[in-house]
Amino acid sequence: MVYFLDNNQVGFPDPHLTDDPRDLLCYGGSLGPEWLLNAYYLGIFPWYTESDIPFWFCPRQRMVLRPEEFHCSKSLARTIKSGRFETRVDTAFEEVIRHCASMERGEPLGTWIGEDFIKAFCDLHRLGLAHSFETYQDGQLVGGLYGVSLSNFFFGESMFHTVTDASKVAFARMADFGVMHNFRLIDAQMYTSHLASLGAYEIPRDDFLDILAEQDIQTTYSGCWPNNSVVLLIGGNQGDRMTLLMQAISLIADQIGRVSAASTIFETAPWGFEAEQNFLNQALVVDTDLTAQEVLRRALAIETQLGRVRPTTHPNNPTSNSYNYTSRPIDIDLIFYNNSIVDTPSLTLPHPRMHLRRFVLEPLSKIIPHYKHPIFQKSILQLLDECQDKGPVEPYL
Repeated sequence: MVYFLDNNQVGFPDPHLTDDPRDLLCYGGSLGPEWLLNAYYLGIFPWYTESDIPFWFCPRQRMVLRPEEFHCSKSLARTIKSGRFETRVDTAFEEVIRHCASMERGEPLGTWIGEDFIKAFCDLHRLGLAHSFETYQDGQLVGGLYGVSLSNFFFGESMFHTVTDASKVAFARMADFGVMHNFRLIDAQMYTSHLASLGAYEIPRDDFLDILAEQDIQTTYSGCWPNNSVVLLIGGNQGDRMTLLMQAISLIADQIGRVSAASTIFETAPWGFEAEQNFLNQALVVDTDLTAQEVLRRALAIETQLGRVRPTTHPNNPTSNSYNYTSRPIDIDLIFYNNSIVDTPSLTLPHPRMHLRRFVLEPLSKIIPHYKHPIFQKSILQLLDECQDKGPVEPYL
């Protein structure tokens, strides 16, 4: 049975009731934000319109991907590391959806993104609930994808490319973002061999809806997503440790970017020296439009503002063998910047010794447990399990 919706009242039938061989649940309603959000919350999505009437689907088999299970082939990894492409987030949403609309897909998919779809999803984007991941080459948009974010789910809609691998690079960036922000599931909707090659797989509708029923809408990461995600470890063992941590977080949010995740605070023994007071340490995910060098410069300025006097050689630099570990009121270390590998005189990323330090790995495991070190290709949990450092690291708050 296919249900007809009352245009005057937002609401959908139970998606478990879908029994149409086309996986069509209902038609009617509109593509207004309240209709779209209600649909995605229930696991329903619009696929096409006819005479301005939306048709809503909930497939018997749902194509999904857990971000940490994204399959990055060796050739794709080489492409990403080559620097041929630049990826951005939420900088060209309408361009991405219009490119997706113009892609040759064959019937019946070729006509499903019309002007009504474009307007509807651009409205959701302006509300901070629809997002795009974009791939650029020589300053030109050559690939990308868009979708809707609710709770800790990303509902992918469509992707395009005009240059080989450009959409895969955008997909890899989306998966990386999902791991960094603890997204539980990427909904890819319908099976394609392309999606399967990236690690997506089908699950029964009931299983998908059961997972979706556990979502907490209050956790939705809304707004325009910045281009970059940096992982910081903050800590100190001088003065009022808690107050200094809170002041550091406030200054980081004001001067670097949005703090999207913060770990438990841990108390840890000094590493490499003795001191009268233990450290308090906390890991943060901060989303920013700054470059890695700009993040470092501002982090050092915040340290100075909070009373830190740092030696000339920065501990993110692996050549700093002469660096003397001492007590300090605040320390802000860059651990990751996206999945970038940086090796300059002033900055090395990922942090060259983070995998050796339990006081770094324990806080990281609370916010990005499945994030893979871009050099070692091991998750934070794997690195923690292998860590030989047995120094005490205990939850403080």
